[in-house]
Amino acid sequence: MEIKAIQATQPKRSNAALSLATATGAGLGAVSRYVVPTKKELGSIVNKDAVDTFVSNTACAARGANRSILKYSGIGALAGAALVLLSKLFPKHEEHNAEYSKLGALIDAPDYACEIMWYGDAE
Repeated sequence: MEIKAIQATQPKRSNAALSLATATGAGLGAVSRYVVPTKKELGSIVNKDAVDTFVSNTACAARGANRSILKYSGIGALAGAALVLLSKLFPKHEEHNAEYSKLGALIDAPDYACEIMWYGDAE
């Protein structure tokens, strides 16, 4: 019996999902600083006094100029990381059904479907 190093026998942990979610969250956070309305704009939307300037280039630029890109990117990155960590806390439990129907056999092995259909009822 050969003795191997612990690093070779144990699987390596991959943080690719965490890195991807964090980067995506940071990007969405940076974009959201232009899209999220200010308190004044939100009040005018609720009071139905909104004008069509909400999505104009100057309004978006003014919103983005007054907000920190690092703050909004950080909030988005934290939200993305939290979602990944929550998904690791509550993993999906897949149920494996041991029954194998004729339709499942037809889909998996269409070449042998004729034999399965003919000899399947003989049992």
